[in-house]
Amino acid sequence: MLDDDERTVLEETERALARDDPSLARRMRRPGARRARAARHRSVVVLVTVALVVGLFWLALPGQALLVVMVGVGALVGLGWRPRLDRITTALRPERREP
Repeated sequence: MLDDDERTVLEETERALARDDPSLARRMRRPGARRARAARHRSVVVLVTVALVVGLFWLALPGQALLVVMVGVGALVGLGWRPRLDRITTALRPERREP
């Protein structure tokens, strides 16, 4: 634990940083808010993409559906989504058996 003097110095430092960079102070107060907002945006992109693809397949337009999927994946990448290839390669890697 911090003693009273250290806590006072820390609080003064936090106030000075908040004065110098208000956007940093906002991000530090709500660290999960940005991540939650990005997750909502990605969910909306996925739902809209799926709805459009289903509708285009229903209208017998698979070429346009493929285009919508590519645009949807591009939008997801633009929103910060990255595929986790380490999980895929681990799943595809054969297990090593020791004799």
